[in-house]
Amino acid sequence: MDKSNNTGIFLHTAILLFLSTLFFSCDTEYVDKINDIPGDVIKVPGYTQIESFTFKDAENNAISAAITEENILFIWSSYMAIPETIKPEIVLGTEATISPALGAEVPFKDGTVYTVTSKAGTTKKYTIKIDIRQKEPKSWTYNNGDFLNKGFLQRMINNESGNGIDNLWLSLKDTRVYFVAAADQKTEYTAEIAYLGVGGLPLFPNYGVYYFLPENMPEGKYDMRIKNGAFILQNTSVDNRFKVEVAEPDYFSVERYGSPVEKQIGETFELRGGMMNTITAAVVYNNKTKTQTYPLEIVSITPYRAVLKVPTGVPAGLYDRIKFTTIDGSSILSYTVTVK
Repeated sequence: MDKSNNTGIFLHTAILLFLSTLFFSCDTEYVDKINDIPGDVIKVPGYTQIESFTFKDAENNAISAAITEENILFIWSSYMAIPETIKPEIVLGTEATISPALGAEVPFKDGTVYTVTSKAGTTKKYTIKIDIRQKEPKSWTYNNGDFLNKGFLQRMINNESGNGIDNLWLSLKDTRVYFVAAADQKTEYTAEIAYLGVGGLPLFPNYGVYYFLPENMPEGKYDMRIKNGAFILQNTSVDNRFKVEVAEPDYFSVERYGSPVEKQIGETFELRGGMMNTITAAVVYNNKTKTQTYPLEIVSITPYRAVLKVPTGVPAGLYDRIKFTTIDGSSILSYTVTVK
């Protein structure tokens, strides 16, 4: 046989063996979350875990989450204020990225979702969950009924008498003040909460909840209740439930709710109270210069509200009194309006 032919066959066989070996060595494999790409020389991380998730509260304390298979879990005490948004510090697995991005401000609420993407392209979602742990609030004890006028600022407070409300979760969105009609012990009327907190303010000096009765609420007897988080509070004296008397006011009175305000010429502000529809005129002045009064324009009035406007001609300055003329006489309110 010709030696040149043997040499050609040998080279052809050697090349086929080499290519065959190269082909089978390029398989992709996934081992311990490390992806091998064709070429078998570059290893790509496939990590999608969140290692840690923390943020700082209003007092600069670090708050850390527990990371589960699907959730970013916070155990939250009801006495702690819940922030609207957070800017967390997040530690991820090797070379992973996250959306929303690191350093982004996000809503702090159930359902906020983060998506982690590994360098290998695999993804995993984590959802924020907030588990509120609430101490049971203390209800109130009234050994008789109560009398409440519509339009006036009402309150359920802790006056340190031992029978007042306490241990509330001070979260407006998780609190509801409502009244159940005695007539059918079923119909409910929800009040408007003006303040929920620890007090210490001129208009809200005591711990508790301040509210206005609903304007569509008929006169009659009711049971007052407060839904606070997972708890519903009512008079602990069962025999004295459904004895809250709700009535229309029979005298003119204006609340200081909303003071102080800053307004420019042409802007309006609203006052709350009882028999507001008896107002015929209103003027502002500074108590140090009582003779210099300036009329306010009455935009609208109802039995429980009056909308007043600062008209042209009122000089810029601070006015700490409003004098009302009503169909029954006059009344002076300590209320601060700064005209800019």
